[in-house]
Amino acid sequence: MIKPILMFSPFSRLLLLLLCVVLSLLGAYFSLWPLLIFSTLCSIALLWGYYKIGTVPLALIKARKNEFDKAEKVLDLIQNPDRLSKKYKAYYYFIRGFIARERDQFKESKTCLDEVLAIGMKMESDRAMTLLALADMELIDRHEERARAYFIQIKNLKVNASLMPSIRKMQEFLNV
Repeated sequence: MIKPILMFSPFSRLLLLLLCVVLSLLGAYFSLWPLLIFSTLCSIALLWGYYKIGTVPLALIKARKNEFDKAEKVLDLIQNPDRLSKKYKAYYYFIRGFIARERDQFKESKTCLDEVLAIGMKMESDRAMTLLALADMELIDRHEERARAYFIQIKNLKVNASLMPSIRKMQEFLNV
């Protein structure tokens, strides 16, 4: 589950940082040390979130609603995805991969989704979705053995019930 405190756009982060600066100045001027410490810690947390989390949680919400154009606009606000933490970098490429897949840009999608697998993803359901998408694209390219290799990795993962019909269909098609 995504925590609401992590879902800030760069503009809202800037406004909150400005508020923290004002509070820090007031705390320093009136010698209100708890206010100064609190606003400084909030500033650090906002800056850390900007570099390590970015707008990935907002984009993930849009992607899960199949609003890929909006998700892409939100992801485009991230200037350097390599600075993201491992978890959010994986989700960055996860979303990018599904945006490319939706636009039938399979080569780019495969690259992004393979990057997701290389980085690692804790949510087994999302990892299964990634593997299923890769298997599907391999079938489209008529690489049945590669598709089967991706699909076999899904077997021991916990998946959402909504993904089961697609998994069963793929299982029947691959005769696994």
